[in-house]
Amino acid sequence: MTTTHKREKAGLCYEILVAEDSPTQAEHLARVLAQDPDCPARVRVAADGEAALRMARELAPDLVVSDIAMPCMDGYALCRALKDDPHLAAVPVLLLTRLTTLQDIVRSLEAGADGFLRKPYDADQLRERVRRILQGRDAGDPARPLEVMADERRRIYELLVATHEDTQRLNTDLARMVDSLALLGRIAGALNEAAGETDVARAALDHLSRLPALAGAAISTGAPDGGVRVLAQRGEGPVPSACTCANGGAADDPAQVCLPLLAGTRQLGRLHARARHDAFSAEDRELLAGVAQQVALALERARLYTRAEALVVERTNALRSERNRLSAVVETAGTLVLMTDPEGRIVTFNRACEESLGWRAAQAMGRRCWDVMRSATDPDAVRHMFAGLPSDPRPQRLQGEWLTPDGRTRNIVWTHTLLRREDDSVEFVLGTGIDVTELRGAEQRLHYASNYDAVTGLPNRDLLRERLRRMKAQANGGGRVLGFMLVRLGRMALIREALGLGAEQALLQEAAARLREAGSQDVVASFSEGTFALALLRADADELATCARRVLASLGAPYTYQHDEFHLDPSIGIAIYPNDGIAYDTLARGAETALRQAADGTGQRYAFYRPELNRDANDRFKLENALRRALECHELELHYQPQYGIDGSAIVSAEALLRWRHPERGFVPPNEFIPLAEETGLIVEIGEWVLHQACCQLERWRRAGLPVVPVAVNLSAHQFTEGIIDTVRRVLDDCGLEPGLLELELTESASMADANKSVALLAQLKAMGIRLAIDDFGTGYSNLNYLKRFPVDRLKLDRSFVSDLETDPDDLAIARAVIAMAHGLRLSVVAEGVETRGQLALLADLGCDLAQGWLFSRAVPAEEFARMLAAGQP
Repeated sequence: MTTTHKREKAGLCYEILVAEDSPTQAEHLARVLAQDPDCPARVRVAADGEAALRMARELAPDLVVSDIAMPCMDGYALCRALKDDPHLAAVPVLLLTRLTTLQDIVRSLEAGADGFLRKPYDADQLRERVRRILQGRDAGDPARPLEVMADERRRIYELLVATHEDTQRLNTDLARMVDSLALLGRIAGALNEAAGETDVARAALDHLSRLPALAGAAISTGAPDGGVRVLAQRGEGPVPSACTCANGGAADDPAQVCLPLLAGTRQLGRLHARARHDAFSAEDRELLAGVAQQVALALERARLYTRAEALVVERTNALRSERNRLSAVVETAGTLVLMTDPEGRIVTFNRACEESLGWRAAQAMGRRCWDVMRSATDPDAVRHMFAGLPSDPRPQRLQGEWLTPDGRTRNIVWTHTLLRREDDSVEFVLGTGIDVTELRGAEQRLHYASNYDAVTGLPNRDLLRERLRRMKAQANGGGRVLGFMLVRLGRMALIREALGLGAEQALLQEAAARLREAGSQDVVASFSEGTFALALLRADADELATCARRVLASLGAPYTYQHDEFHLDPSIGIAIYPNDGIAYDTLARGAETALRQAADGTGQRYAFYRPELNRDANDRFKLENALRRALECHELELHYQPQYGIDGSAIVSAEALLRWRHPERGFVPPNEFIPLAEETGLIVEIGEWVLHQACCQLERWRRAGLPVVPVAVNLSAHQFTEGIIDTVRRVLDDCGLEPGLLELELTESASMADANKSVALLAQLKAMGIRLAIDDFGTGYSNLNYLKRFPVDRLKLDRSFVSDLETDPDDLAIARAVIAMAHGLRLSVVAEGVETRGQLALLADLGCDLAQGWLFSRAVPAEEFARMLAAGQP
């Protein structure tokens, strides 16, 4: 301590150089050394060995304290470099390290270290060690450093001895661990190969029984009845059924171990073990715990495997059943199903394909599909379709006539879709087809039955109405008059009563032939029973009278039936467009009035509709003016007629029908003012009002909480233009109505007027989410080629086919054909004008989807229809 006091009195401090790469540890070490009051020191810090060596050469320190593990130059290399330098060889070096192996100690001695201190160090211990080294240097006693070195080497020797004992003990423990790990490894390998729970338990106990300390063991699990089920048992082990551990008890016997087999928090069973001697060692217990963990994992895996295997079997059976069902559906479906690989080789060819294409499945399988599907008009159509598949992946449609091997032609509509793999490559090309050969024939028959009289072969009233509409345009632009004649054969009823229906039909057919010859340049049609109609364009009324006399002369000549001669007494009534009326019904009524006058009179047997001309014109003028004021005077209103499911149990939808409540005339029939509105162009404004009124009424019902149904609104041909898209969109936005609640009905004649334009407009309406229907189907120009392109949802069977459904087999056949055709095109059918239970029953038998008519309800005001919606019944 004397030397220390001398330094203090002289104001001198020791120079200590610290080499430490950790800034935190270096700062702590410097603070510990600098704050020793018994050994004042100035501490310098180097971040690595190279920096420490450089700083030592600049100013030799009294002591170097160095960490061993440092970058660039570690503590060993720094110590050797200091000892090899003659100017620094006497500087003592104290090494700090966390390493305690024998090799580390030897390397420290070889490097020439003067001291060795293990981390973590005690601050007082470090200060005491540093103080002894520095005081020995200050004492100048050459033996003092040797004593210090001897003391350090003694400590190192003791550390070596302790390390050797620790090593031997570690080796013993390591050998025991190796044996345990080897046993655990063998058990793990055996468990990996075990599939079931019993296999797992047996494999584990077969290897565990080789443990010297084990007398016997058993593995148990819970039984379905709540008891204990022993999976496996080896040696003189405990009895699992008598174990109380599973019930919350504890084993008091130190020679017995009972371990739970846990998978997470779930207990799968228990491992029971009995020691060969008095008790298990701690190591044996630890080994048994490891085995229990492995067995638990293996049991869980075995249970999962068992469940997965059962699930695989279940799913396999389900997939096989599903495949069988799909195969049965494909084979028995009426739709043609043909599937190929991307190169066109056929892999699926169902029974419908066999029946339509004339190939057996065994013959078609493996062939290129263009060898089997041969178009009558373009032999390479299918080949070109396959060539374009990569560039156009959308579903493609091929339609037309296809040849069979025996030379027949079939009308088939094909749709092809690509089936892709997960990487988006094409795996199969699926083609589905509808054979419409019979439908084509039915279309022709339906068109004929819908537009021509079955007895005379002449156009019927519906076709006459359409042709008269075209002739009106010719009359308006050509400066000619349009005459509408009704020709009645006065004695037909007497002939039917006297000679029967056959005679009546024969005479009607001959009269039709004569009329067709006399009016070869005009429109000749069957108007009603025993009455014909002619529509003809002439320069003036005198020419119409000339034509009437020629027709009377032709039809008035004698008829012969079964060698008997008959006279039919024809008479003619004539109405002129536009003088006597604009609408078809008005002209027909005028002609009928004139016909009654001609039949009741004598002489020339024909009459013009003249007495009522001025009055009708005046009435029409007044009605037109009143109709123009009807909207602004709130005289128009909407009534709603419900449409029921064919079983009549619930309202499925409704049709909005326009009514005019005239302040003087009361309700004006729609067939009087609707044609007038169309002729004058008022129908566009009225139609938009109807659309807006129906949509807003629907939205009010919906907000009131009523169970609303879709409501159909009729579109006039005048409305069905490009402007209808903006009109419908604006109305829906104004009313806030969902598009799916609105259905638009377009008459067949209006939709077919310009079919290509109709397809485009209907597609835009459909894209908005609006439901579409074809109204009065069968009364216009039925064209399935266009109809199948229309994105409509339903067809409405006209009331003219429903009214005589119970008595007229032709109407029944037409209804059957319309419903079958609609369902073939995936459309629903609504029958209009259902008034009797018999009609409803026949329609149900034909598969009709919905019905509308007075049998259920008339069209009712909005308030009454709201009550029907709330009640769910008419």
